[in-house]
Amino acid sequence: MAAQTPPAGPALFPLRTRVPRWWWPAALLAAGIGAYSLRYVLLGERAYAPELAASFRARPVAITLHTLFGPLALAMGLVNLLPALRQRRRWGVHRLVGRVYVVSVLALGTAGLYLACYAVGGVVARVGFGLLAVATLTTAVQGYRHIRRGRIARHREWMLRSYALIFGAVTLRIWMPILVVAYQGEFIPAYRWVAWLSWVPNLLWVEWIIRRGWRPAYVLPNGSGTLVPGAPGTTGGAA
Repeated sequence: MAAQTPPAGPALFPLRTRVPRWWWPAALLAAGIGAYSLRYVLLGERAYAPELAASFRARPVAITLHTLFGPLALAMGLVNLLPALRQRRRWGVHRLVGRVYVVSVLALGTAGLYLACYAVGGVVARVGFGLLAVATLTTAVQGYRHIRRGRIARHREWMLRSYALIFGAVTLRIWMPILVVAYQGEFIPAYRWVAWLSWVPNLLWVEWIIRRGWRPAYVLPNGSGTLVPGAPGTTGGAA
């Protein structure tokens, strides 16, 4: 399907390309958690936590897909949030990175939905991780659908929601040791909580900033767009 040509718009000055302050700690966390997740691909069963080993051992393909495409989605989503990739001269790179991101999310989410059905911790953990997988798939599909139809503002909103869920891989590893300590070393009760805490606060936070009007600024290949984060988007463009 051919991408729509953006309508002509007013020429804008170049978008600021300086990396936002928040991006660096987010990148460090994403890199660390991405490397940690790849342990499952490289080491196999040796990387499994004892409490999860039996479930993971029974589903090696799903675990490999989940832990291989998870780090890729973490990286690609963060790269596409860089202001430099939303400039008119780099729009092709933005599209390519976005497509890799969407494919990674679809693979990750599908594997995650399957794994959620067997999650340790019973119904509470299974429902939590299952809803996370469904939301992960839904937000990515919605983001892609809107950009294909030229709805840039909606695309940005849904992709922010999508990455908030993907970043749950990071917040899960932050919450888990805290919860284990709170439960005096017991893994299963902590795991039930983290099935929800890893992603619900992320999604609520992003929804709050979207409703306050913040979205990444951009400049389309024809020079139209928004220079101020949060300004209404024009129509047109493709992922």
